[in-house]
Amino acid sequence: MAGGESKSGATKPVPVIPADQQFVHLHLHTEYSLLDGGNRVDKLVNRVAELGMTAVGVTDHGNIFGAVSVYQTCKEKGIRPILGVEAYVTPPGKPRQDRTYSGGGEGGYHLVLLCENNEGWQNLLVLCSEAYLTGFYYKPRIDRELLEKHSAGLIAVNGHLGSEIGEHLLDYERTGDEKYWKLAVESAEWHARVFNGNGGARPGEPPRFYVELQHHIAEQNSINKHLIRLARELDLPLVSDNDAHFLKAEDHDAHDTLICISTGKNKSDTNRMRYPTELYVKSPAQMRAMFEAYGDAGREACDNSVRIAERCNVELPLGRNNAPAVRIDLPDPKKLPRHDDPKYAGDLSAWYKDYCASFELKPFASVPTQAELAESKKNCDAALRMLSDAGFVWRYGPGEQARGTGHLAPEKTGAAHEADRRTAQMARLERELKILADKNISAYFLIVWDFVNWGRQRGIPSNARGSGVGTMVGYVLGLSNACPVEYGLLFERFTDPDRSEYPDIDIDLCQDGRGEVINYVRKKYGHVAQIITFGTMKARAAIRDVSRVLAVSLPAADRIAKLIPDTLNITLDEAIEQEPDLKGLYDGQQRCLDKVNDKLSPEQSIDARTVRSLIDNARTLEGQARHAGVHAAGVIIATRPLQEIVPLYRQSGSEETEIVTQWDGPTCEKMGLLKMDFLGLRTISIVERARKLIREGLSEEEIWKAVGRSAEFEQLRAAKQQGSNQKGKKSAGESAAALSFAHPLDLDRLHYTDQKVLELFRRGDTTGVFQFESGGMRRLLVEMKPDRLEDLIAANALFRPGPMDLIPDYNRRKHGQDAVPRVHDIVDRYTAETYGVMVYQEQVMQIVHGLGGIKLRDAYTLIKNISKKKHDKIEKERPKFVEGAQKQGLNKQAAEELFELILKFAGYGFNKSHSTGYAIVAYQTAYLKTYFPAQYMAAFLTYESQAQKASEWIPYLEDCRRTRVIDPETGKVTKVGVEVKPPDINLSQADFAVVFEAGEAHTSSGGHIRFGLRAIKGVGDKLIEAIIQERDPKSGDERAEPRPFTSLFDFCERVMSHGTGILNKAALESLIKCGVFDSVHGRQNRAAMIASIEQAVGAAQKAAQDRASGRGSLCGRAGGGLGGGGPAPAAPADTGVLTRATPWSESETLAGEKDVLGFYVSSHPLETWKHWAATFANADTSSVKNMAQDTRAIIAGLVQSVRQLVVKSGRSAGQKMGIVTFEDTAGAMDCVLFTDAFARFGHLVDASSTTPVFLLGRVDRSRGDPQLIVERVVPIDGVPVLPGRLQLFFDGERLNGTGRSSMERAAELVRAKAAAGPADFPIEIAVASAGSVATMSVDSRTRVALDPDLIKQLVLILGEGCVRVVGGVTAEVVNGSNSRPWEKKKRPVEV
Repeated sequence: MAGGESKSGATKPVPVIPADQQFVHLHLHTEYSLLDGGNRVDKLVNRVAELGMTAVGVTDHGNIFGAVSVYQTCKEKGIRPILGVEAYVTPPGKPRQDRTYSGGGEGGYHLVLLCENNEGWQNLLVLCSEAYLTGFYYKPRIDRELLEKHSAGLIAVNGHLGSEIGEHLLDYERTGDEKYWKLAVESAEWHARVFNGNGGARPGEPPRFYVELQHHIAEQNSINKHLIRLARELDLPLVSDNDAHFLKAEDHDAHDTLICISTGKNKSDTNRMRYPTELYVKSPAQMRAMFEAYGDAGREACDNSVRIAERCNVELPLGRNNAPAVRIDLPDPKKLPRHDDPKYAGDLSAWYKDYCASFELKPFASVPTQAELAESKKNCDAALRMLSDAGFVWRYGPGEQARGTGHLAPEKTGAAHEADRRTAQMARLERELKILADKNISAYFLIVWDFVNWGRQRGIPSNARGSGVGTMVGYVLGLSNACPVEYGLLFERFTDPDRSEYPDIDIDLCQDGRGEVINYVRKKYGHVAQIITFGTMKARAAIRDVSRVLAVSLPAADRIAKLIPDTLNITLDEAIEQEPDLKGLYDGQQRCLDKVNDKLSPEQSIDARTVRSLIDNARTLEGQARHAGVHAAGVIIATRPLQEIVPLYRQSGSEETEIVTQWDGPTCEKMGLLKMDFLGLRTISIVERARKLIREGLSEEEIWKAVGRSAEFEQLRAAKQQGSNQKGKKSAGESAAALSFAHPLDLDRLHYTDQKVLELFRRGDTTGVFQFESGGMRRLLVEMKPDRLEDLIAANALFRPGPMDLIPDYNRRKHGQDAVPRVHDIVDRYTAETYGVMVYQEQVMQIVHGLGGIKLRDAYTLIKNISKKKHDKIEKERPKFVEGAQKQGLNKQAAEELFELILKFAGYGFNKSHSTGYAIVAYQTAYLKTYFPAQYMAAFLTYESQAQKASEWIPYLEDCRRTRVIDPETGKVTKVGVEVKPPDINLSQADFAVVFEAGEAHTSSGGHIRFGLRAIKGVGDKLIEAIIQERDPKSGDERAEPRPFTSLFDFCERVMSHGTGILNKAALESLIKCGVFDSVHGRQNRAAMIASIEQAVGAAQKAAQDRASGRGSLCGRAGGGLGGGGPAPAAPADTGVLTRATPWSESETLAGEKDVLGFYVSSHPLETWKHWAATFANADTSSVKNMAQDTRAIIAGLVQSVRQLVVKSGRSAGQKMGIVTFEDTAGAMDCVLFTDAFARFGHLVDASSTTPVFLLGRVDRSRGDPQLIVERVVPIDGVPVLPGRLQLFFDGERLNGTGRSSMERAAELVRAKAAAGPADFPIEIAVASAGSVATMSVDSRTRVALDPDLIKQLVLILGEGCVRVVGGVTAEVVNGSNSRPWEKKKRPVEV
């Protein structure tokens, strides 16, 4: 008996339907008919079972995205899955490759295809793949030729509206023209011949082409009589179906909403697509009753739906191994490199790199025999062991010492502790190797190792992420940098020993080399595709999508969406249960409705009926697949054509080589495909560039000194020297080899216990530090004060919705402010590292295993079921856990409570392996920033400037100015700030680099960062290459000394000698505008340089002509820029002197920089006003983003852009509002001027102006990223705050004994200003001394009128930050009247 499931998961019986009363839906759409089908797979199969049907066919539009999901779900419910597609077929005679637009119908005709057997399945894979790869034009199309070749094993159904036969008969019904009848006959005869004749149904076998009947709308009903006639005249069978797009009759409204989401329409739009109300999954009784009107034809059609279903039997090859078949030739162990070989001088990383280069993995050229596969397995197991054993030496050293301090046998110390740990490490490695061999996946590890090693040999670093970090084999092979014994990482979290699919080893690659690695894999294995992803409508997204369709205002929609708790994968039903206000809103409670509508205009408010409709629609649609995308990093690899295994897909508009699977990653793995993630991680590229800059700029001795390891360097140098002096008794290499020191830049072998590095985390100085940059994470670090890597691992895992609430508990317990609670010895043991807070999935697994006696692999399955909310499977484990816990001493009630606690934590517990891997990357970046700050920040700026808009990465320049330089021995700060200087034609490299001034010592604390030429708009790579080649000849060239450019004319001649088209006038103008020639001609001469472009380029062209004719060069250098020696003489006066021109104003100069760089580099328009702005502003664009909702703020800066919008509805309909991108020296942010404010102040927000303004308003965090709702705009020379008090702050320590004289000078200025005329601002004096602050009153009659000059003079006397306006009224809401509300006597707001 088929069964349905209740909401609780309990199976409820359904009546058995006699065979002669059965019906099977064969034309049906799931959620994978994206934004068209409204049937979620799980709900669909449950409904089919509930209605007593024994089978169901799924025919999504043009794809088989959901085929495997449907197959498995049906099998679990005892329902026969019928796999198919509603294909798009081009008209007869039109090849699928023909993309000629014909005015409509480009998607072709619809045709339902159903798999009768596995041969049909294989053909369906080909058809659905070719539809996307070679036939896509508006729709994924096939053609008759392809269909004829791949029709075997498929049943075709044709006749509904949109099909070829259906459309011809509709035209026939409308016109009565016989030509349309003949076209329908031709189509039916062709399909009958293809599916029932040549290559079709064999003699004695049932037919495989059916004429289709549907009954719902007038057009379809009108052609049914013609379809029956056609079937009878051609002796073709009939079949009925319902083209079901949604589940139940009452779901029509939600499906209608879905169609509006798909088409971008509102429900209120009259001219939009509407589906019939009858297209739902009807019961067998309903279907038979509907077709009874057609008599025998109708009954035959219903009977045939069951007959077809009984014939369809496809068995998907789940679990079959489709990974690449590979082999490896084992090298002679005697010829393998030895770690103690003198040539390595103790460098184990160099040795292991050479060791790995001795192994080569190769794919089989043809399908291997069983004997070849057996030999391959044996060799792969042996090779993996050899590489792992050598890697163990690389990681832990050749002796008996194991590096680091861990959690193994904490009661032991010294040698015994180390021996125990090494034994555990070796035992872990042995266990993993055995499991990998037993599961036949040694080859898989070698495939991953192969491309990682290939990249490593070529300087393309990589790191594992995710559960792959938790393997000892991965660690010793160099795939990850976390010792799993050290950090308590579980192999069972990586792979279940009983699991048939391949486990995941996701790899982060250097961003710059990712493409090379993928090309290597593609060439080696031949068949590679990216992996599709499906975005689903989560609860909040469903609310927002449906709100748009129902024309609910953005503020109201946002408030309703935010009532849904921040719980991972929460459903709307669960949210209604958990959140009283959401439940009250759904129930129509006025109190809750008033909260949503608070301060909204009538046009923006929402009523109770709309709320109910909104939530009901969203509940129906949530969880559905919404759109298809491409996995950022995932690929599958095979050694045979992929479409023999998986259907393929290509996104519209993508390159022909960008092939994607139609199945997501987990599905590909179920089908035995090898899935890997190749994620290009910018951080790895940053680290690699930083190391390159360090090596280029610092000597070996200085590198060791920079990290406080001078003594080790001296030991190595002494050992080498000793070996040389002993002349053969003991070589220098052998002496050094005995030391085995890891190089300071060998980040794979770092220790993660350096407190100087961890201090950077403790103070929250984490700009550029992977995963720890956000403001919230910085606050967490400052409060946590991490002193070990385990704290960083925990911070990574806790800083997410849900577990974030546990951060205060973790911190208080870490600092001894709260006691760590005791639960049970086993629980306490596994949560000791996190102070009793259950943070990781691994902790949950260990507790379930250790306390409940459940196997680790089953514990992991439990975690997955918890996250997927599979309540029935969760409940199966409950009694096992409770029983096991009771055996360990817990009473039943305590065991039940602990299981409930586990359910709560497991729902958001984090993968510790993943968190550990990323914490180590974060530590590596912090290590480089701590000891090589200039080089690291230069590398960081290089990649951030390429990845983001200028306004987003320019704030990092300010971070450079705050970066600390420390003494590596003591950790004391020796300098604050790494200077970042503008681009220079003689100093800048292509990217940001560290430059040392002439005579400056090359130390880690020296040098400055210089802008790269690549940051300049319009300056291409070829020009940059020519500049650097000409200026800095490669070593070995006869002109090895650097040859700086001496003038604009010298530059043009030498660079243009590298070929025509290298330098154009636009690029030269950009170089001048951004100031690269300032060191040659002076900043004040930029206008003259621009005026000289024609002259300089003309002279260079003439020089080229002279060289070509043998007359020499302008500057007397034979061969121009490519030949000759020594510095160039100065250009002749008549051609080398700049044209006279009126110098640019400061604003023109800065505008030029902004034009070509996207920001101001030599100065900033705010610089002139910095003292005046600081007097009033209480925030900048960076700090305002951390302010609370509705906080009043005053910021000063420039208008970067203005986007005007016309309000479409409400009281302000037809009026304009403005979205302003506002920038200052700290960054940029969006600011909003609603209609009243825009009407009054719109003229002041001018993106073309380089004059700053003040913006006054309140912080709004309700629309995603924080914005400023602007209520007033004030010119920069205006006074934005009235009346207020002018506070003069006298800091005794800063004034250093000059306090009295400074006070007298300030008083003299104030008195003079007060006597000058009318004034508004009273004076307040604050004096700081010996740690206290005293406020002194001043005669209230003493008032001054503020102006920039007064403020500047006071700041010069007292110091920056010591002159400000306090109190007074800031920005009040503009009400549209002629009054000035900000001058009213309201409650003061301190700024």
